[in-house]
Amino acid sequence: MLFRFPATAIMMAIFYKALVGFTRLKDDELMVLASTVLGAMTDNANFATPSPTLQEVQEVADEFANNLAAARRRGAPSDTALKNETRVVLEAILQKLGNYVNSESEGRLSKLLSSGFSTNGPSSTIYVPTKVEAVRLGDGRQSGQMRLDFAPQRVALLYEYQFRTVGDPEWSERFTTTSSRGNIIAPVPAAQFCEARVRGINSRGVGDWSDIASILVR
Repeated sequence: MLFRFPATAIMMAIFYKALVGFTRLKDDELMVLASTVLGAMTDNANFATPSPTLQEVQEVADEFANNLAAARRRGAPSDTALKNETRVVLEAILQKLGNYVNSESEGRLSKLLSSGFSTNGPSSTIYVPTKVEAVRLGDGRQSGQMRLDFAPQRVALLYEYQFRTVGDPEWSERFTTTSSRGNIIAPVPAAQFCEARVRGINSRGVGDWSDIASILVR
């Protein structure tokens, strides 16, 4: 005789948990995950006393972001080594925070999903961001500034942008923002044409660079 168990019984057998292995994530993806978790857990009643504290995690994440930017800008072996060392620290503190989330959630998927961590439970499909559209440059409030705006993307958790003087073969270092409006770029040379480009980032990867926007800086 073939026995059929109710679907509810099968669901009850699943123990959901936050995933705390980050070694396969690229540097950008790890940075986005840290930002997502920090945003999701701030003032989250499900996790009233995070251990480690969110401030501790933020400090490590900021240090990693700074070292990542330095490694990309200069490319010296010492900069890359420092970035990699900081990444190990960030992975470790996120793992501790994930263990706290698992302890507090006790397998409840609704609580786990509110933490910002990826889980072994069902979730909606997320795709890599598409190319950012409607990139515009405008005047900043002061001479030597320009304002960057672009169309937001629902799936993007973070945006990355670069700028340069028109004709310069090298782009600036990569800057990050969570806002699609009012990003001030400064200082830039006045009375010269400058240009910028943007791309979206989420936990699935990095999108393509946008079309380039340019402006005559006042």
